[in-house]
Order: sequence, then structure tokens, then C-alpha cells
Amino acid sequence: MYYLISSPFVNYLFMQGTSLNFSPVLERPDLVPASLTEAIKSWTGPQKASDFLVAEIDPEFSGGAELCAKYGVDPRHGANCLIVEGKRGGISSIVVCLVPVGYRYDMSGVVRKKLNARQVSVASLDLVISKTQMEYGSITPIGLPKDWQVFIDPLVMTSERIIIGGGLKKSKLSIPSNALMYLPGAEIVEGLAKKIDP
Repeated sequence: MYYLISSPFVNYLFMQGTSLNFSPVLERPDLVPASLTEAIKSWTGPQKASDFLVAEIDPEFSGGAELCAKYGVDPRHGANCLIVEGKRGGISSIVVCLVPVGYRYDMSGVVRKKLNARQVSVASLDLVISKTQMEYGSITPIGLPKDWQVFIDPLVMTSERIIIGGGLKKSKLSIPSNALMYLPGAEIVEGLAKKIDP
């Protein structure tokens, strides 16, 4: 049984005709990986555990743009998460990058410079799955390894809440955007997001 949360953001979603049905993550552990559940249970930021919501979705529409089109979500309230690996010599570093839906990541410019890397690329499927225990295509920044940096484009922070991957392709999270700043290694990075031309 779903429990509907009364909040301005959730009400906004329903007024826009979306069928997303959000519940507190801790009431629906079947929709998220164990690492995410544990991260919320041990959350040390000012947000409450009940502020982290999850909704079940059709996995066919787990991509940011597809989700917005299918469920009537305003793209300004959505964010995409990408795991990037930077290399210089024999040293490798991993960073989590967050940009709004409808934007791409400036990996060869901003990310490479921030990591002081000679080359950057999307982290390998095997690495991401083994380190996160999440499903590729629905990685979420909550519950990731604590030694990974988190780069956040400032545009992600302009909404009170954002919708982002739930760690499994069958779910999406709705979280307070300011919770992102309480993730280990979180940093606002100007210019990380580049608008995708129509």
C-alpha cells in the first residue's frame, strides 16, 4: 500500500497530471538498493528520513527525459547522475556528476580540470555495478562509496526538491535538493552542465 506524502512538491506533481506516487523510502525498501536504505537510516544532515521519497516507475522510462515525458514531470525538477573516471598516469579518481535533465556533462573541460586528469570517461559498467550495487542507468548519489567526490551543477539546486534515480531502474527518488550538500565530498561546480541543443 502506498502512503501519499502531503508536500508542495508532491501536490505539484499530481496537479500536473503525473501518476508518480511517492512514499518514504524507509517504507518501501523493496524499491531501492540496501546501500541507499542504510544511508538514509544513518543520515546526519538536517533533513528527516521521511523527507526522502521513492516512487515505482516503469523501467522502460528510467531515463531523465523519458521519465519527464511519460509522467509529466517538469524537467527543471529532474536531475541525471553519471559516474566519471579520471586518469593521470597510473592514478585513477572517481567522481559523481549531477546535472539537470536536458543538459550534458562537460567532462572534457570542467570535470577533467577539476580532477587534474589527462583523460576522463564514463566509468566502466563493471566498476559502477561492483562498487555501488545499483543498476546501471539508475545510479543515485545517495549510498555511494564515501571516498567518491560529488560534483553538482548549481542549476540542480534551484528547485526545492529534485527527482533522481532510485538505484534500481524501477524507481525514482524525490529528495530535498539541499540534502545533496550533506553527501560526502559534495561540491558545487560551475559550468558542469551544458544545455543540449534542441
